Amino acid sequence: MDKLNASLIIKNELITTDRSIDVIGPATGKPIGTMSCADINHVNNAVASATHAFNEWKELTAYERESIIKKATSYARTKADGIGMLMALEQGKPLKQSVGEVTGACDMIDYYAAEGVRIEGTINQTEKTQFRSMVIHQPVGVVAAITPWNYPVALLSWKLGPALAAGCSVIVKPTPITPLSPFAFCKALCDGGLPTALLSVICSDQVSVAEHLVAHPDVKKVAMTGATQTGKAINTAVADQLKSVTLELGGHCPAIVCEDADIEVSAKLIAYKAFRNMGQSCSTINRIYVHSSIHDALVDALTKEAEATTMGDGIEPGDVDLGPMCTAEAREKVEAHVKDAIDKGATLIYGGSRPETLSADGYYYLPTILTNVPDDAIMMHDETFGPVAPFQTYDDIDDAIARANDSRYGLSSYLFTKDMATMYKVSEALEAGTVAVNNVSVNSAYAPYEGWKDSGLGFDLSRDAIHEYLKMKHIKIAL
Repeated sequence: MDKLNASLIIKNELITTDRSIDVIGPATGKPIGTMSCADINHVNNAVASATHAFNEWKELTAYERESIIKKATSYARTKADGIGMLMALEQGKPLKQSVGEVTGACDMIDYYAAEGVRIEGTINQTEKTQFRSMVIHQPVGVVAAITPWNYPVALLSWKLGPALAAGCSVIVKPTPITPLSPFAFCKALCDGGLPTALLSVICSDQVSVAEHLVAHPDVKKVAMTGATQTGKAINTAVADQLKSVTLELGGHCPAIVCEDADIEVSAKLIAYKAFRNMGQSCSTINRIYVHSSIHDALVDALTKEAEATTMGDGIEPGDVDLGPMCTAEAREKVEAHVKDAIDKGATLIYGGSRPETLSADGYYYLPTILTNVPDDAIMMHDETFGPVAPFQTYDDIDDAIARANDSRYGLSSYLFTKDMATMYKVSEALEAGTVAVNNVSVNSAYAPYEGWKDSGLGFDLSRDAIHEYLKMKHIKIAL
């Protein structure tokens, strides 16, 4: 796109409003574009048009919807380079990773388009021969999809995919921090053939606009990824309407490294999951509990991984490992957490500062390794959301499990071991919706991603997630 501007999309029309805000590029700390800000009237118009679109979209067969959706994603793939560039500029994610996120989002939407034709009902046995009993599934209605800044297109696709395939219309509310790439992605889907008003985009930095969208009586479902506090506020706001919600919220994910683990493999995987996207992921490894017998060897191996990590603005070259953090506030939080840990007795092994070789105006921070981090350090119980790997040691596996579970979050957990009995014992004991053993691939289209405790409500991903956008209906007939 020539102009870096996130407009509103209502009835497939681009709307530039009188009020806009700057979008800041994290590599420079300077504006790279603007976002048009919607008001409540825009929300009302979007909901009205989405309601009309839903009434038409739901009447199509799932096979017709699949064909239309896949045509739209096919077109969006042709725009992946441009959308990825916008993401790299506004979020800081390196260009290669950003483009991959866009194409991966198209794959996710296609996955659900294919699942839409597999929505199955049942025909039941009845108590009398003249009765017939059927259970069918029907789309819930207009969906409000509220998306975050760390994966602005991928996490949008987690909502768009099942919602569109189920027969729902969607109003997207991207964060004002990274509105450019989700706006461009939605525009590409609309240009690719989605029916008019089926997909709307409402940008705003005003809480009142988001609250109005969430609470609007014609919005029948809210799907949101973001902070736990925000998710709880949404759940409270819609409680009196008994509105369906899916909330994927914060995490504080532990990794347990057993004495028999492959040290080199564990170090590579921990580096990937603790540092990738500058640690700005709900499933980032936040705490590492390593058996005392291999602690020093694992820390040395992870330090080598950190030293080999490349960092830059993510545009040229576009294949560096890490870019800047997304916001100045995010980096300040990381710095505060690291200082707190060191002040309380933690040992800094690597990083812990801004790199001297990159622009002082950018929001850069080195991948950081800390050992001997005490339990009362902020980072051991609050989400740092940055590239920090804090270590503690253990000698008894039951103690490691207890410490890993000692959190109000339960999104993902990680385990490194070669022993089958340990794998079963620990993975079944960990209090998290996902446990990854000897890998860090926790987000898979084919498996559910559910947050336990304060990490969520409902779930994303897997073929079953399409039911988060459906209602069940029992039809009983007397012949």
